[in-house]
Amino acid sequence: MAKQSTQITIPPLTIDAEYKDICERELSINGGLRTIRGEIAEVEAAIMAERAIEGPRLRSSVATLVGDEDTAAVDRRTKLRELRHAEHDHDEALAVIQRRKRGRLSHASRAVISAVRGELDKRAAAIATATDVALAAQADLESLLRDLEAEGVECDALRSGKVAFFLTTGQAARYVAEHGGGNG
Repeated sequence: MAKQSTQITIPPLTIDAEYKDICERELSINGGLRTIRGEIAEVEAAIMAERAIEGPRLRSSVATLVGDEDTAAVDRRTKLRELRHAEHDHDEALAVIQRRKRGRLSHASRAVISAVRGELDKRAAAIATATDVALAAQADLESLLRDLEAEGVECDALRSGKVAFFLTTGQAARYVAEHGGGNG
């Protein structure tokens, strides 16, 4: 029966202070972007409603010349221009922050791995130990099959069903050598 592994709390990537700062900036920029886009939608809706009620409007410069300037309409259009500019700035800042976040990810990942290194090593050693035991059992099986063949028994059909191929490729022995089976 397999024994249950111990639960481990994996720290978030924000264990790395710089990565955490980048994530907080990203959240802040996204929040600002949502607010700006909400305001844009409101201003656009007001402009559309104005057009539906009053029909085509004069450009603000022409309206000023003829004395028909509606300061509220001009203000809405000015506000829309400002909001679109702010939206563009936020989009650009978000792209920069996301590049920085991707660039910092490997550092943050190393910090998390460092925090759980002991548990990783312990579990890798357990696999190496179990693999070492399996390799020994495999060697015993191979020895028995060779003994049977030495007595003239045809074992070809038996060999394919009994020999664990993954233990014969060298990968298992290499894993044990790298991770210290029995030494962990």
